Amino acid sequence: MTPEITITGCPYNHSSYVVDFFGTPIDVNVTSSASVVRKWLRTTLFLRRCYIGRLVVGVAVQWSPWNVGTRCLIFQLSVATTVPSILRRFLLYPDNTFVGVWNSLDRKKLWMSEHELRIDRLLDLRRYVSTDYGESLARASLERIVEECLGYEGVRLEKHISMNDWGDEDFSYE
Repeated sequence: MTPEITITGCPYNHSSYVVDFFGTPIDVNVTSSASVVRKWLRTTLFLRRCYIGRLVVGVAVQWSPWNVGTRCLIFQLSVATTVPSILRRFLLYPDNTFVGVWNSLDRKKLWMSEHELRIDRLLDLRRYVSTDYGESLARASLERIVEECLGYEGVRLEKHISMNDWGDEDFSYE
């Protein structure tokens, strides 16, 4: 499945896209700007205010996206000059749960970055998912987990995309 990507804006400090994921539009912002991160996080927390204290946030440090609902932020840490304090507090808030797949080194990567970020409650979803028949998916690929748990067939984690330079300010459709 190839998602449809629409560019919705490219102001001087970030790029905005809408990714159609099986009919669900996902708003994606790409930035290295602390002010954009601050605004994104404040807006997201406002929109999800009824979930405060029990937020589940998708995190993938390899390309630094933060996902809440259908909002996604790709924060380009490698080129960011600063990290807003609201993000630092958000990452350490004990009632937030941060999740990913195959993320055993993500906590260390964040701490070892130039910005020395700390994150609390980072879980690897593989340890908590199973098939309808009770088979553990602890060693499964992201593709299989998405298919088994969400029912979306054809989702692929393309190596050439995941290995791209996510600090590059200009993304392409390739």
